[in-house]
Amino acid sequence: MRKLKIGLALGSGAARGWSHIGVIKALERTGIEIDIVAGCSIGALVGAAYACDRLDALEKWVTAFRYWDVLRLMDLSWRRGGLLRGERVFSHFSELLPVDQIEACNRRFASVATNLSTGRELWFTEGDLNHAIRASCSIPGLMAPVRHNGYWLVDGAVVNPVPISLTRALGADIVIAVDLQHDAHLMQQDLLSVNLQPDLQSVEGESSLSWYDRWRRRAERKSSRLATATPTATEIMSTSIQVLENRLKRNRMAGDPPDILLQPFCPQISTLDFHRADAAIVAGRQAVEKKMDELLPLVPAPR
Repeated sequence: MRKLKIGLALGSGAARGWSHIGVIKALERTGIEIDIVAGCSIGALVGAAYACDRLDALEKWVTAFRYWDVLRLMDLSWRRGGLLRGERVFSHFSELLPVDQIEACNRRFASVATNLSTGRELWFTEGDLNHAIRASCSIPGLMAPVRHNGYWLVDGAVVNPVPISLTRALGADIVIAVDLQHDAHLMQQDLLSVNLQPDLQSVEGESSLSWYDRWRRRAERKSSRLATATPTATEIMSTSIQVLENRLKRNRMAGDPPDILLQPFCPQISTLDFHRADAAIVAGRQAVEKKMDELLPLVPAPR
């Protein structure tokens, strides 16, 4: 009897995408063997690391991020096309990968991008691995688009936020999809939160805190008060894209639903909060735990 191939469809979600690390780690601990990986946007980045057996290295890198590290990696651009060039972060990421061709990955891998000229999705199933990841991650307006065969490519989430169809096309019999945009709404957040250590547990009584901690807590309270103010242009752009992606994703899933749907919950993480990997990874692990009854039948029987 032929072994069923299990595919993993990793959706878009910017900084929430570190949840994919927690999902994959939890699936591995359960004993589920993933044969195929397809990713969109941040899902393509994490998926490529996993397909090359470099997920541990990626986790070590991103969990070491601090607020100022993220700012340093954001090479601002005043050119047309996007606010960020993205060269620094993708240059660092490419150094983590042991191969530069999709065909050389240890697992079947593919990513999806959007062709701005035709409005159609483009599947990268072979060729330059780093080019495929960079194109899939080009958030419209935020990150500069990528030139490919005479066309401009942007984030695959514009047309296929959770690439279930691509995962099946690669040969998956069972598809586990990871959706990060299920709770998209106007959360009154900036692209990058102002909290320098947003996951620090609150401490009662400021008198026992250092001047630095007191200043940080006051800054956080100020940020909380700003939540009642009119949203900024970047908030409107970011949230509008998320809402549109969410609607598109629902329509696509209605016609092509995954076999198992995992939905990590981490609304506290803003679009560019890449320094909050620990919280996102925990959310990914918890999403797997919630669906354990559905996942256990996929664990291969002992020989």
